[in-house]
Amino acid sequence: MAAFVLVASGCALRSGLEMPEPAVPEQWENQLADSRAAVDTPAWWQGFGSDELNQLVARALSDNTDLQAAAARVLQAEGRLQQAGATLFPSLSLGGGASTSGTVGGGNGADSFRLNANASYELDLWGRLRTNRAIAEANLEASRFDRDSVRLTVLSGVAGTWLQSRYLDDRLTLARESLTLSEQVLELVEAKVRYGAVSPQDLAQQRTLVANQRAALPALRQQARETRYALAVLVGDTPQGFALDDGGLAGLTLPGVQPGLPVRVLAQRPDVGAALAGVMAADYGVAVARTAWWPSLTLTGSTGYASAALGDLFDGDAVYSLAASLSQLLFDGGATRGQNTVARAAWLEQVAGYQSVLLTALSEVEQSLGNINALDEQDVHRREALRQATRSFQIAEARYREGEIELTSVLDAQTSLISARQNALELRYNEMLARVTLYRVLGQGLAALPETS
Repeated sequence: MAAFVLVASGCALRSGLEMPEPAVPEQWENQLADSRAAVDTPAWWQGFGSDELNQLVARALSDNTDLQAAAARVLQAEGRLQQAGATLFPSLSLGGGASTSGTVGGGNGADSFRLNANASYELDLWGRLRTNRAIAEANLEASRFDRDSVRLTVLSGVAGTWLQSRYLDDRLTLARESLTLSEQVLELVEAKVRYGAVSPQDLAQQRTLVANQRAALPALRQQARETRYALAVLVGDTPQGFALDDGGLAGLTLPGVQPGLPVRVLAQRPDVGAALAGVMAADYGVAVARTAWWPSLTLTGSTGYASAALGDLFDGDAVYSLAASLSQLLFDGGATRGQNTVARAAWLEQVAGYQSVLLTALSEVEQSLGNINALDEQDVHRREALRQATRSFQIAEARYREGEIELTSVLDAQTSLISARQNALELRYNEMLARVTLYRVLGQGLAALPETS
């Protein structure tokens, strides 16, 4: 199983080292119904049914500073590839000069002028230069995969932060509604205290509850502001004046999942591709290190004109020189052997890193699928708990109004209702956030983006 196919140029050398790969499971342990996994959802964020989210994603892909930095790193890698490829061609240069010499106070001096062209070319006898270029190609691929990893992080970050903002809007709405409910109970208690039906202790208890609920509102508002500020940074905007539409999670659609296979998951994750590109680069590095034992041959040549007068520069015959130099290492005190050891150790490090990325990918997807399964199982029970808590509070309030029960029973029922509403809201939020996480660990979203270098 390979995450991508890296085609190196020409006759690049390979080390001949064999890379072990961990076995890929046939199916997920926490597979969804019908073995479903969302591996064919390019623009998955559109599944939430929000134009605002779609616009925020587009802004982030255009203006996010981390993405801009990652794109600049790709350009740097392209430049290094161009530099490495240039070594396969001769180096040509043109030079010239003028000078005069003589003795101080001794009259006229002697002038000289020259123009010459120089060429140098190293024969790639053992493929070292071509392999260096292949290393640069692998590093360029790795930088592109790293950029794609940043893209996935930005996509999931924008979606997750936006969902959190919506969730906090719902939290504020729920907190205000709970406060309104508590204030209504407080009015009932105050009326009973005026008529001597209950003790002032009931009034103090309910006032304490109302005060605590009022105190929670400023903290929720600050969380909502901080989330909005974080989202502004993600889309490359200033927090000051950055605004979002009002609304909670209720109007959003929960994205579905589609069939897929585990092997396709690993093929779509850019971190797996980057790790494999690193292994390829290190493999070429081992091959290049070996060529230090072998001789190198360099050809040089020059031709030009020289004259005592600038006007006569091209009147004489051109002078040329050709040379070939052969170099063979005999003894360097173990430096080359150490270089080969370093290269091989670097390859072993990259292989270990690649295996670690594969195992992490399998673990992350497995955990994400398991989380979705667990949330799906909770859904029915949370809904039932909310229905029963609502009914319990309605009954308790009515019985307290008739004087059949104490205030503590109403407070217990009210606390259960608030908790049930909060749990139902959190479940809805976590279900949506779990989809975002699943798409991220599956490497989803890159296919929907425009092609870049």
